Amino acid sequence: MKYTYRLLFVILFSLFLFMFMDSLAYLFPYHEQQQLFLFTRSYLENYLSEPGKLGEYFANFVIQFFYLPYIGKIVLAFILSCLYLLPVVTTRRLTGKNDPLQIALLPSLFLFIQFESPDFEISRITNLFCTFLIIYAQSLLPRKAFYHVSIPCFLLTGFVLGWIYPIVAFAVLSVTTLSARMLSRFITSPKTYSSCTVLSLVVYASCTFYLFVSTYNMRERLLIETELHVKRQEWDQVLTCAKKYRGKSQLMEYFCNMALYHTGRMPYDLLKYPQSYGINSLFLPWVSDPRQSRYGHYLYEQLGYINEAQRWASEALVVYGITAPTLLNLIRYNIVNGRQEVALHFIKILKQSLFYKKQAAEYEKLVSTCEVPGLKPIPCPEGKKARFANIQNLGPELVFICEQDPTNRMAFEYLMSYFILSKNIKQFTEYLPLIKRFPYTEIPPLYQSIFNNYKQTQQNNP
Repeated sequence: MKYTYRLLFVILFSLFLFMFMDSLAYLFPYHEQQQLFLFTRSYLENYLSEPGKLGEYFANFVIQFFYLPYIGKIVLAFILSCLYLLPVVTTRRLTGKNDPLQIALLPSLFLFIQFESPDFEISRITNLFCTFLIIYAQSLLPRKAFYHVSIPCFLLTGFVLGWIYPIVAFAVLSVTTLSARMLSRFITSPKTYSSCTVLSLVVYASCTFYLFVSTYNMRERLLIETELHVKRQEWDQVLTCAKKYRGKSQLMEYFCNMALYHTGRMPYDLLKYPQSYGINSLFLPWVSDPRQSRYGHYLYEQLGYINEAQRWASEALVVYGITAPTLLNLIRYNIVNGRQEVALHFIKILKQSLFYKKQAAEYEKLVSTCEVPGLKPIPCPEGKKARFANIQNLGPELVFICEQDPTNRMAFEYLMSYFILSKNIKQFTEYLPLIKRFPYTEIPPLYQSIFNNYKQTQQNNP
């Protein structure tokens, strides 16, 4: 049983890595998209300007590797497993004994459960890891020197990382050390020691499994995965996620309707999917909800309404700060809008990152062309007065887009869906003749049925 902690470390690392590759894999790209680590002096100074913020700098450094499919997961699994290993080896150096209760497992398991939430701050893991690492480095000193530097290191760690972390670390070490010293006096039989360890591990594993299952949020997972599919334009997978989703979600219905259009099913299957929010299932009206600011641009970009897409991206920049998706969107939108200097400003920022500088260099070549592949803005006549978008109602914007770009099939299908969900059948029939602009083999049954019902109603009520 002398090297039980090594075996437990390997098992713990393997378990975390398996879960990160499987059930929790969706969280890694989500966290990576929430911040952007920059290799600049000014970026570092932002975290040095406030006590306790340097830990977030290190956390963001780690999170940037979540961009890679495997490296980020391996790194986090290792750091999380070290939250068990470091206090154990520190206790062994200080006492020469092992803790039969394996209390040092609790921080790792607790933070693993907390990681299930997308709002979890990964700096909690990295800060505690740094604290345990500092204490372990202290334990390599002679015993007298260890006690002399403990208080200065405690104060310095608290100032740099936040006071909660050295307090938690010393609490865990104190309990682990006390357990190792006290229980070793009463447990002298190797068989009893092994039984105590096994029983503790069974209790920890059972509680962790129960908490993991009971707090696992499948709806949240489906929403995050759906957005990833939207970014990759995997529209069939978006519809699959929508079918699995249980309950009401405006964001899910918003993504689902995009997928219906791109799979060619919107005029046929619109009412086969939940439209719980009526016309607001088609778009996100601006209601000053900061959480929605990062999603509104998708629809307007696909419609070719680039000015409105840029407004949403700018709102996201204000709310979430500098992130890779927001910078990429602002670069693309400013290029096609002819704002070259603004696009170059954002490109310069993105080139200071590790994994996005290649994309930034590619967009830099496109600045002079004012064109971005896959991005086609609606034509706007020169000399026409500026038009302010209706941020509360999509209908007028769809009418405007159909007038500016008669070939915009997405705008037409969304306009028809808008009239259907708003139950404005009269305008539906007035705009239905626009269907002749597009290569439909026949009028979709949904449209035909609504048109026939309206005509019959008009005949019965002359």
